[in-house]
Amino acid sequence: MTRTKTGRGARQAAERDERTPLRRVRLGDWLLARGLLSEADVASALSEQRRTGDPLGQLLVARGLIDEEELYRALAGIFELPFRDLIQAPPTPSAAARLPESFCRRRGVLPVGFDGSRLTVAVTDPADVLTLDDAQVVAGAPVDAVIVTPSALRLTLDRAFTPGAARRADVEGGPAGPQSEEAQADARVAGFVEHLLERAVAKRASDVHLEPSGTRMRVRIRVDGVLHDAVDLVPAVPAGTVNRLKILAGLDIAEHRRPQDGRMTFSARGRTVDARVATLPTVHGEALTLRILDRDQGLLDIGKLGFDPEALERLRSSYTLPWGLILAVGPTGCGKSTTIYSILSEINEPSRNVITVEDPVEYDIAGIKQTQVHERIGYTFAAGLRSILRSDPDVIVIGEIRDTVTAKTAAEAALTGHLVLSTLHANDAATATARLLEMDLEPYLVASALSCVVAQRLVRRLCQHCRVPYEPTEDERLALDAMAAVASAHHAGAGEDGAPTTDTPSTGAPTTGAPTAEDAATAGGGPVDGPDAARAP
Repeated sequence: MTRTKTGRGARQAAERDERTPLRRVRLGDWLLARGLLSEADVASALSEQRRTGDPLGQLLVARGLIDEEELYRALAGIFELPFRDLIQAPPTPSAAARLPESFCRRRGVLPVGFDGSRLTVAVTDPADVLTLDDAQVVAGAPVDAVIVTPSALRLTLDRAFTPGAARRADVEGGPAGPQSEEAQADARVAGFVEHLLERAVAKRASDVHLEPSGTRMRVRIRVDGVLHDAVDLVPAVPAGTVNRLKILAGLDIAEHRRPQDGRMTFSARGRTVDARVATLPTVHGEALTLRILDRDQGLLDIGKLGFDPEALERLRSSYTLPWGLILAVGPTGCGKSTTIYSILSEINEPSRNVITVEDPVEYDIAGIKQTQVHERIGYTFAAGLRSILRSDPDVIVIGEIRDTVTAKTAAEAALTGHLVLSTLHANDAATATARLLEMDLEPYLVASALSCVVAQRLVRRLCQHCRVPYEPTEDERLALDAMAAVASAHHAGAGEDGAPTTDTPSTGAPTTGAPTAEDAATAGGGPVDGPDAARAP
């Protein structure tokens, strides 16, 4: 469905709407409503998606249920953008010349025509707002998107960027594209932000920190729970980087005195990635933190998270019960949400009504009612939980227990026939009960409602391709023996100071109980693997 354009004001309003994160119609529902798929086809594909983590559209095409053009016409309809057949309507040569070939091939875009002074750009990912913004900066003109199929785009890119096409563009001409100093500066900022986000996703970073300190901007990324200086990105961070990220997150760039929170979506390494953005005013300027939420990584099988077999069996016996309060505890970034989502993927059945209240919604799970906290309008965890209890739930998921009201309501829900899953900031399982008592919960309520506490840490594993043999010291061997983690060989990282080399990303898995011998023999981001393994509970 093509968006109606009735003037400059309407177009700008539509552009603002496109940058606002909305809950759109799901692809399966769209195809089902138009008779392109049956309910059985959708259910079967969704079941495979939960198992493999692959995009639903990709699975439908691979099964032959729809073809590529039907998929991308559906995406165009969902995002209310035009669909263009590049075979029937090839690009205008002068338009294609407005963006460099390297940019087009790297970002998967191609200018195809003009609408007055505006440039029409073909894309395959309608949610990739970052690429459209960068195309606008590089081309020096406002852009409108049309959806095309990847196969047609690849073929047309090869045809467009040939010597003959370049000569036709010179003869035909087109609207001028001036590149002022301001536009060049914007292009440098856009290129840096793109490079920063690409590298963060490539290294599997969970957070990106931009921290002003005097006359320079420090950039750090958190990988497997440890912060690293991103010194390999560029010699200097260009001015305007924080403002560009604030614009992408929908924040007020004129406000520097108070903290702000927002969200953004970008494309990296061929997939769509969400990020939560938070700013913090400091004495040296505005600091910015991005929490990367990579939905396309898919939900992990609970059995593959690194749990000790005995601990996993105890956990499974807890969430197979119809009632009780299960808490995942540990420091920030230890994988508590990953554990909760993995449990959800196992207990998500048609016979159960599962409702969540989260901040934010990190994974979109089919068959589950998911809500997001919105504190500005008074929709907090406590308010959301009270509403959920009036909606006949079987399983309730609370993103985090932060206050007395939420903790008390969660405990009472667990005692009235509901299975409640949540996270709590505590250092270990024993401290979790103390934290609940500090929130003024009665001891009898904690004892009756609490059925399981999962305390976990991330165990950093070394890259299997670049690790080097290492001989532990006597103290390190004693630490490994104390955990019964006996291994025939030990290794250390080959990166700087023994840290895992992140060009091939290291992986971390939440664990309960003692790690396995294999984990103990390979875990660790310091010079030695033993002490890191010993820190896992």
